[in-house]
Amino acid sequence: MITQIESAFTWLGWHDKCDHTGIVTGLVDYGMYQDDDPTNTAFYSYYYDAEQISTTGVGTGASFYMRRYYGDPNLVYVNKPGIGYTNGEYLTFAPGEASMPNSGVGWGCTVFVDNSVSYGTTTNAFYTKNVDANVTYPYGVLRHKIQDNKKYGVTYRAFQAPSTTTIEHQAGPFFHPLDVNPTGDGDDHGGNGSSNYVPRFAGDRYLDTRWGLDEGYGGRYNGPKSQYFQGTDGTHTVASSNNFQLDLNVFRSGIDPNFVVFSYRQPTLSSTKLRDNTFYTWIPHNFTTPIWDLDHVCLAGNTEIEPYTSESLHVQLTFKTTPYGSSDHPNYQRRAAEAPYDRDNDGLQTIYTSNLAIGSPSNYAYAYHPKIYNRDATYDTNGNTGFGVTTSVDPAADFNAVIKGIPLNAMMVPSPYNMPEDFALIDFVYNAPSINIQQGDTITISGTEVWTVIQGCYNQSTTTRGLLFVARKV
Repeated sequence: MITQIESAFTWLGWHDKCDHTGIVTGLVDYGMYQDDDPTNTAFYSYYYDAEQISTTGVGTGASFYMRRYYGDPNLVYVNKPGIGYTNGEYLTFAPGEASMPNSGVGWGCTVFVDNSVSYGTTTNAFYTKNVDANVTYPYGVLRHKIQDNKKYGVTYRAFQAPSTTTIEHQAGPFFHPLDVNPTGDGDDHGGNGSSNYVPRFAGDRYLDTRWGLDEGYGGRYNGPKSQYFQGTDGTHTVASSNNFQLDLNVFRSGIDPNFVVFSYRQPTLSSTKLRDNTFYTWIPHNFTTPIWDLDHVCLAGNTEIEPYTSESLHVQLTFKTTPYGSSDHPNYQRRAAEAPYDRDNDGLQTIYTSNLAIGSPSNYAYAYHPKIYNRDATYDTNGNTGFGVTTSVDPAADFNAVIKGIPLNAMMVPSPYNMPEDFALIDFVYNAPSINIQQGDTITISGTEVWTVIQGCYNQSTTTRGLLFVARKV
């Protein structure tokens, strides 16, 4: 499963070749006692992401977690690994980075460096991965460049396969790739002066990651090799079992090649409807917008497309956006560009309801559901069903268009991104019951307009009618 999604990213050209070497894995000389702030009655001071102001070498980007007790460095970990360091470089830190700002005393450390491995060496593979047969939780990490020459223009996306039928993933702006046990499950690099649990996401607590490095299993919650890895929006089902072929289908826009829909499907699994053998379908966010600047924030979210599971009641497609990439709440990854859309974590769900599925028109929707415009003269009459004259709106006014220009999520205002017009919704009626529409089937509007089915929900009782999410084929 990990190599499968790796291949998909290779086809898309999403692997960023960066040749990272010289990452910081440990440190020494973390003394430098200072008086603690007398107003601090807890006696502890925390610095989650201290960054250097100078170095005796040329390395950049490393940061450190520091906990002081009565002013004394009590616990120090490497947080972000940086790149380009050499063993023995001495880093200095300004007051306020790993010490009290009003003391006038900074901090310094000498670093240990791992030069044995280079990360992100090709456009054909993950930034780092481990799919060794002895590893319980195989993983792969994509270094995804969203926008060049921006401080947070790169998003790391980690994928874990906790079973043969599920995946979990996180996203964030920084990642520590060190794997201390390539042929086993080990992820503990050590105590004071180490990198703590690795590999893992890195950065400042509540800004870049959900957990600080000393918060219980903090590093492991952020680590894709760990059993404690906390994937965004939980675990995602990609298959019914491992007894059938598993495809990862990739639908890419020809208008905006950065817009891609991924969907897992088991084509040899018997089905009577689309959702029987089509599983996790999602859109990793990959766009720029005037709403934010990636010099200040990191694109971290994704949008899932889910069919309703009781078509006899509601024929609906839900577009569910998770506006963060770490943990389970936007307030735990505040640097995520999309996080302010849902500060209270109420959810961002746009539920599109078929206007044709149960009856036409249908009222099986709530006021806050977007409504799809449909007009059919068959139903727009003067209501006369007996003797006399039955009149209707002119059939020339009939309307049931392919719906294009869909917002990524209609609950996000202003919309950060609208889907390109080669992806659409089709509200349809097929005049036969029990038709089994599958992913990859086509809908022909004309000889010059043909659409491929990706996901959908439909009722099969007396006719087959419902709502489909589609990609333009012709």
